[in-house]
Amino acid sequence: MDTLRRPAADPGALSTQVNARRLDPLTRARKWAIDRMVAARNRRAELALRAMPALWGAMTDYAQGSAVTGASFSDYLTLYEQMRARRPTEVLECGTGISTVVMAHALQENAREGTAGRITSMEEDAGWHATACERLPGDLAQRIDMVHSPKVDGCYKCFRGVQYLDVPDRPCDFVFSDGPEQHSPVTGDKLFDLDLIHIARRAERPLYAVVDNHYLTFYVLQKVFGLSKARYSVSHKLMFVGPVTKADVRHLEKESFLADLRVFGTTELKLRMALDD
Repeated sequence: MDTLRRPAADPGALSTQVNARRLDPLTRARKWAIDRMVAARNRRAELALRAMPALWGAMTDYAQGSAVTGASFSDYLTLYEQMRARRPTEVLECGTGISTVVMAHALQENAREGTAGRITSMEEDAGWHATACERLPGDLAQRIDMVHSPKVDGCYKCFRGVQYLDVPDRPCDFVFSDGPEQHSPVTGDKLFDLDLIHIARRAERPLYAVVDNHYLTFYVLQKVFGLSKARYSVSHKLMFVGPVTKADVRHLEKESFLADLRVFGTTELKLRMALDD
């Protein structure tokens, strides 16, 4: 019997949390179309994953002793495809889970074809970390460095977020950002995931990333990297970042608001970011 189940609705997902009765007709129609687009992709992704028996078996075996996460079949297929297409050598995963197995399986296939890679998988929850260490298939575990680290508050410019305390300093060329859990350990406020920005700030070589479904994080990443470098996919419910290096990390302009000032009418202040000259 399959132990992989379709995950429960993501509490951060726009399409599952809005009250349709409060929306105008055009927005309701857009929501209807988006929900069906997402569901269709997820069905196709499940079929594609089932068509790879070794991968599907590894995912199923891991899921037998682990709680089902909020990731979707579409997410897993996307990560597998990214690993196979980009062939990264140093992967940082923020948030351990079935995604770890999927990416490690893809890296194992890459290694057979001559490109070796490693995953550094960060996890804040001690119990979840221990379960993951126990459940990882032995042939894949050699490609994964499991790191347990608490989360802490952090910031970039005016943006306050959460980040892992002990991320190893490694020259990553791919990041999957699905953690840490976004609530501040200090105040309980819901923040954004900050680690990807810190990794990009020291990246000497092109870095690519997939960011899981959290809209506040998406917003900040688009401000920091720009729309061309931080692209949201409606059908995937993911953000694709890259290629970025430290030269692509933007900062607040010194004169941010002069162009917004209005002598007559309402002044709307807009946040502007810029690159170093």
